[in-house]
Amino acid sequence: MIDLSVNISTYNNINFLRLCLDSILRKIEGLKLEIIVVDNASTDGTAEMLRDHFPEVIVVKNSLNRGVAPSRNQSIKISGGKYILLLDADTELISEDFPDLIEYMDSQPDVALVGVKQLTADNRFYPAARTFPGVKHIVMRRLSFFSFIKQSKIIKDHHLSFINSDSPVQVDYVIGAFQLIKRDVFESVGLLDEKMFYGFEDSDFCARIKKSGYKVVYYPQFEIRHYVQGLTRKRRLFSKTGIKLLFNHFKSYARFYAKQHDVI
Repeated sequence: MIDLSVNISTYNNINFLRLCLDSILRKIEGLKLEIIVVDNASTDGTAEMLRDHFPEVIVVKNSLNRGVAPSRNQSIKISGGKYILLLDADTELISEDFPDLIEYMDSQPDVALVGVKQLTADNRFYPAARTFPGVKHIVMRRLSFFSFIKQSKIIKDHHLSFINSDSPVQVDYVIGAFQLIKRDVFESVGLLDEKMFYGFEDSDFCARIKKSGYKVVYYPQFEIRHYVQGLTRKRRLFSKTGIKLLFNHFKSYARFYAKQHDVI
């Protein structure tokens, strides 16, 4: 059986994707591995890059951008790994001890999903583990380009900034840039919610895990770099693309809140 299926969905992200795939092939050793990339109709040469430089990668080509949750479900359905890693295209593995991460999950039958420590491009801490988002968190996160909001107690508590641990710790959820999941969890919890086009499919999935009696764990011993692609939130607010993304983001949150307000 395949030990690990790495599942990546991408859209016009060729340079980060190449860096991500290079890091996977360099850093993950000692495991039987498959890599699945779902290309959401990229127009930047992604398909050709994958064909020429990563022939070992399984590629699923969509004729349109289906969104994060639907494309991730596509790869989950065809993957064969005992463990499934949902990974953003704009990430890079730093640590090399992936088998230790698998060993930890093997030893914890009640742990369904694990997230890891994330650093930005300039090696600053990026909040990967969080509390379930309330309405106030969503509004304040969208305005976090203001330093007084970014440094507020509400945001710091939401981002679990008080956690100072080198050991695994149970949390509400970890963001979808890196989620390592036991395959059998999907049988009891189901796949990602495909009605969430942009955002909150990760927190929704973790909420469903919690309600099913499993645990979500933040594992800080393993590190990745998360480049967090795109423009700043401030610029997004005033662009046509930004307005569309913002609409889809709040639409996804409305669905998340309707389903999971009892755990917030």
